[in-house]
Amino acid sequence: MKNHSSNTYFLIFVYFILLVLLIFNLENGFFWDTIQLGSKHANYYYQNNFQYLLLPKVIDSGHIPTFGMYISLIWKFFGRNLLVSHLAMLPFIIGIVWRLYKLLEHYISDEKYGLALLLILIDPTLLSQITLISPDVPLVFFFLLSWNAIVRNNKKLLALAIFFLFLTSLRGVMVAFCLLIVDIFYNINFKFPSKNIFNSLIKRSTIYLPSLIIFISFSIYHYLMTGWVGFHEESTWADCFERVDGMGLLLNFGVLGWRIIDFGRIGIWIIFAILLVKYRKYILKERHTYFLLIIFLCFVIVLPSNMIWAKNLLAHRYLLPIYLVFSILVAKILFSSYVHKKLRKLLIFSWIFTLLSGNFWIYPDKLSQGWDSTLAHLPYYKLRKKAIIFLDKQQIDFNTVHSFFPNLSVIDDMDLNNDYRYFRPYEKDAEYIMYSNIYNIDDDVYDTISENYYSIKEFKNKSIFVRVLRKKGSD
Repeated sequence: MKNHSSNTYFLIFVYFILLVLLIFNLENGFFWDTIQLGSKHANYYYQNNFQYLLLPKVIDSGHIPTFGMYISLIWKFFGRNLLVSHLAMLPFIIGIVWRLYKLLEHYISDEKYGLALLLILIDPTLLSQITLISPDVPLVFFFLLSWNAIVRNNKKLLALAIFFLFLTSLRGVMVAFCLLIVDIFYNINFKFPSKNIFNSLIKRSTIYLPSLIIFISFSIYHYLMTGWVGFHEESTWADCFERVDGMGLLLNFGVLGWRIIDFGRIGIWIIFAILLVKYRKYILKERHTYFLLIIFLCFVIVLPSNMIWAKNLLAHRYLLPIYLVFSILVAKILFSSYVHKKLRKLLIFSWIFTLLSGNFWIYPDKLSQGWDSTLAHLPYYKLRKKAIIFLDKQQIDFNTVHSFFPNLSVIDDMDLNNDYRYFRPYEKDAEYIMYSNIYNIDDDVYDTISENYYSIKEFKNKSIFVRVLRKKGSD
């Protein structure tokens, strides 16, 4: 009873933290890729009353736009505003916590899995996505739901979870493929005769077949109607899919490694190394630990295979399943009975400190970072609004103000406020520029701005700033 109460307290505490985080960010607009994947997709279906399945070419991301449909449907019932949009994420946030809690209950015994829940959920990228109206929130939920179904061999629940994973995005399909491998590893007995194994594999495949049929059918229909699948050469994100080879491929492997340890996650890897050195003779003797290691290797090898070949597909949020699997693996080892209590307490403190510190990792101006993957970006929303108010008070025409991604969309697409003005993409002849250090601009553009513009107003909070710049000599 005592152990159960301890875990329940941690569960309630985690829910409280995430609820507070959500409440304090209910007024934040759409940000980064969610402007397109959330707002623009949803606005299209909302304005056209779901008359069309496919999106216009300029905002079509190539996969089934279920998330945009979901947000649009929520708007139809409860109103089109930021509050409703953020609250639309709440069922998935609640589900993420509960499914992770039940998963840890399976892997970690006694009173310890409640604390493990807290350690895993303070990942900066996961917390940041939870503050956003992001398709990665339902993706993580259906990933955890599928994993729970696999370890409990709940075929009906697994079929349902995989179905929705296929609907989230192309990455959801890749996550589902990883889970298929995990499912086979967990639930197929390879000690049986070959004929029995083959029959078991055929039966198991029926769980995934309906989802695959839906995905293939949509892809064929999309191709017949548009002539492309995934991306097209005229899309604004086409350069992200540019194929790399040689040094580019080697660089991508380096970026992948960096993403995995970024924003404080290096602390978890150090903890893993310490535990491996000290308790290596115990670690692989535990069945669950062995399984978790296999699952991690599956995800870290298979999931990036659909990203590593391209120029810019290794965003932090794309790797969320890898972060979660590895954290669960290390938590399983950390809370094993053979780990000394004093060492465990020290490593728990180190885990919490390094992950929370990851939200304060701000790289130099010329080094880009995933601003949607750390809580460091949160002050930006209010600073941006203050800058817009300043422009209005100074009667500076928006047509003369240039800016950068993610500040180039119509203001309404970000804030749902019926303001249809927008900033022009940066050009060298710009009289005014709205610039923030969260804009990952090219080095040559940064140098040009530094040499030719001066700040007429700066809004700053902690390490984040938004500046209104004016070209020298244009007074």
